[in-house]
Amino acid sequence: MATELDDYAIHQIVENMELVEGRNPRWVDELWFHIGTTDGSLSVAGHMGVYPPTATMDAAASVAYGGKQYDVRFGRRVDGDRDRREVGGISAEIVDPFRAWRFTLEPADGQAVSFDLEFRSEFQPMEVATPVQHRRDGRQVIWDLYQYSQVGTASGSVTIEGEEIAVDGAIGARERSWGVRPVFGQVPHLGRPPSSIGSRSFWIAATNGPRAGWGWRIEPEGDHPSATGSLSDDTGRARVDGCMVGQHDEGDPLRISGADLDLQYEMDGKRLKGGSVAFLDWEGGTHGLNLKPLTTIYAKGLGYGHSDFRHIEYKDGVSQTETHDTTDVAVVASLLDNDSGHINPFAIEHFCEITAGDQTGYGVVRLSI
Repeated sequence: MATELDDYAIHQIVENMELVEGRNPRWVDELWFHIGTTDGSLSVAGHMGVYPPTATMDAAASVAYGGKQYDVRFGRRVDGDRDRREVGGISAEIVDPFRAWRFTLEPADGQAVSFDLEFRSEFQPMEVATPVQHRRDGRQVIWDLYQYSQVGTASGSVTIEGEEIAVDGAIGARERSWGVRPVFGQVPHLGRPPSSIGSRSFWIAATNGPRAGWGWRIEPEGDHPSATGSLSDDTGRARVDGCMVGQHDEGDPLRISGADLDLQYEMDGKRLKGGSVAFLDWEGGTHGLNLKPLTTIYAKGLGYGHSDFRHIEYKDGVSQTETHDTTDVAVVASLLDNDSGHINPFAIEHFCEITAGDQTGYGVVRLSI
């Protein structure tokens, strides 16, 4: 049926605004953010997704502080109001497109955390050069996704177990993405899910000096993981995308054409201990970054790989809250375990100190399991 959004001249397919092209049940429209304090004491991450084929919107927030991770998740039905960015106590407001967003988690009984944060960016959005596309056997669409990211600063306050923490000058990243995502366990009988969408996924958005950068390298299972190519074929070549940008209206992005990773992991082989990445740009320049993780958020808290809160599934009225002791090895192992059937490209998020020569910056690294 037609909605109020259909009164606007914004259509791109011959359907009303409740429907999406192709009607693929794995079609998503999402936002994500992660901000951290530069002293490494606090990280806050959030996710909100709308899934038109299942008439569902969900949202989640995770806060890492004092050796604990606090998670809050909500779900609601979409009924002609997919432009209302509110789910339970979580809301996301566009204050100024590409320049300012406000992310809020309202306080509630039985909920240990709340926050009111404004994210501001002086940098251009960093778009993919081409959509992330991948098919298996030339038929089943696994991935057909467009996205852009921005790096910026955040201010506001976070309240944790009654303690209000002022946030000023925190740094982080936000992302918008839409299209078909590799979420298979949630859609029974859609097709045989792939055993993996890649042997390793490395995503980074950071600022270091007057520029911001974003890069994403995905290494599929195959015989040529060191050869750069596209996920849209079956040759096993790694996909690399990314760019470096200046401030708004400062010129075109400098595209990334290659990425060499030298990463060290903790004993579990999943969490980043440190390392470096060297990006090659289209003009032949090399940009080396050294990574030092300051805080960690386990994305299971945001619903990535969570067996009781799976993205896309219909979940009107759902409200969940959890607290995890992340100093406990067994608890961390459970947060790293993916028992949902969700093929998960983003399982661990690190807020990192990033150095290049004598310059120090900060950013977010997202890793697959």
